[in-house]
Amino acid sequence: MRASGVAPMRVLIADQSLIVRAGIKVLLMESGSWQPIVTAEAETTEQAMAMLAESSYSVILLDCELPGRGGIKAAELIVHRWPGTFVLGLSDKDDVALAQRMVDAGASGVILRNVGTETLLKAIRTVMGGKRYYSNEISDRMLERRNGPMPNAIGRLTTRERQILTSILEGFGEREIAEKLGISKRTVDKHRQHINYKLGTRTPLELVQAGLRLGLIRETW
Repeated sequence: MRASGVAPMRVLIADQSLIVRAGIKVLLMESGSWQPIVTAEAETTEQAMAMLAESSYSVILLDCELPGRGGIKAAELIVHRWPGTFVLGLSDKDDVALAQRMVDAGASGVILRNVGTETLLKAIRTVMGGKRYYSNEISDRMLERRNGPMPNAIGRLTTRERQILTSILEGFGEREIAEKLGISKRTVDKHRQHINYKLGTRTPLELVQAGLRLGLIRETW
């Protein structure tokens, strides 16, 4: 039973799929939440931005690959322009790298599009409470990465990324690597970010540990 006099939860569903938007709307409307829920829809980043400029929302369910500027860029803009709006990414795959990029851009978590009503409401209320939330499938993949990259992880790196990773593990700084490879320091930094995403590392120490596990460097005593 919904409580009277309670401010509604305003949810903007920004997803490229009409079926997904309609499905989420039905889940929210039939959830039996004690709090009234008001929904709105957008199918591109431009539409979502326009709607946010006209009205305030408690949370935006944002397609990670939304047409237009893309979900990652949209997340950056939303948290910068409307800091009171929480962003929860929507994805159809348990892609840890994509989920991490969304969170780095400002999203409070990522869930799969096929979640049920209970999980959807739990995710929304969790991020509105200031905490992170990921679908179980994504959480499991993240845990796998924390435990260390699999031996075939190196196969996901491009030739340039392997060159840069090897140089990093050999102790070269970004400026030195840039000069050695004839590219800009900014490009080296971009490649380093991609390497971290692919190997599941976040700090220089974790990168070195990944290098040890992958056999790219050896411990010396």
